[in-house]
Amino acid sequence: MSRALVVLGLAIPALPALSAQPAYARTQLTTAPAVDTASTSPSMLVAQLANLFDLDLIPHLVAERVVRWQLGMRDVFHHAADRLASFAQQAGDAGVAIPDLSVLTWNPLPASNTSWATSGFGWRDDPYRHFRKFHSGADQRAQPGTPVMVAGDGIVTFAGRQGGYGNVIYVDHGGGVLTRYAHLRRIETQKAAVVTAGTEIGQVGSTGRATGPHLHFEVRIDGHPVDPGTALTVAQLQRESPAEGHLAAYALRPELQALELSDLDPPKGKKAKATSRPERPERPGRGKRVRPTS
Repeated sequence: MSRALVVLGLAIPALPALSAQPAYARTQLTTAPAVDTASTSPSMLVAQLANLFDLDLIPHLVAERVVRWQLGMRDVFHHAADRLASFAQQAGDAGVAIPDLSVLTWNPLPASNTSWATSGFGWRDDPYRHFRKFHSGADQRAQPGTPVMVAGDGIVTFAGRQGGYGNVIYVDHGGGVLTRYAHLRRIETQKAAVVTAGTEIGQVGSTGRATGPHLHFEVRIDGHPVDPGTALTVAQLQRESPAEGHLAAYALRPELQALELSDLDPPKGKKAKATSRPERPERPGRGKRVRPTS
């Protein structure tokens, strides 16, 4: 459940991690039950050890409060998950469109030592003209020729050159979900081809309006661009926990996505060269030479 809350920006502090089993050797007891050190908190572990050796290391009142707190937190998370599932179900019954992104199962360009994110989704400074402009995808720089994989099963609806995208591929995944892969050096598929998740469809390049070799990856829902990183996270949630995934999909609503700000600045374009240079001054005492016209 906590993953869905993170996507929606409603994350709450997680419970403290339970302590691991201590490294020291434990005494083998034949007349007393064993202590489960792998599933208890530090306070409860000490309390259980105290019971084994009939010692009053922790007052009973403290141990009781710890137990009540643990039970209370479990109940809170249990009921919260039920409420989230109920809310998602009611929204679906009310006719609110919830996109199904579970088809997106593959990162088209996994992060590695030779690839890294250079510009995120949302409003940013344009790298060429330096004014505020909306960036409809996420950019990831990589070596030219790096394989680009399709994010999910679908049908290629466009494969060719298109304006600032350069060499670009559109893949329709059904249910209003579309992905785009732009600035490719090479296209390795064709229109109407059926592709499956993880299939190589092109190579990283710098065609079109690009400051260097990188992949521009877009996810669109009913024609509206959404944050690709959030979309892939929601897709994973929808596969693993449908109720939580459906609720997290509200973060992809067009009115929310239109306000997003890019979390990374794009690399800047090359500065324009001077269109003219000043003339060399004439030497003193000499007039300007005039070439004959014939």
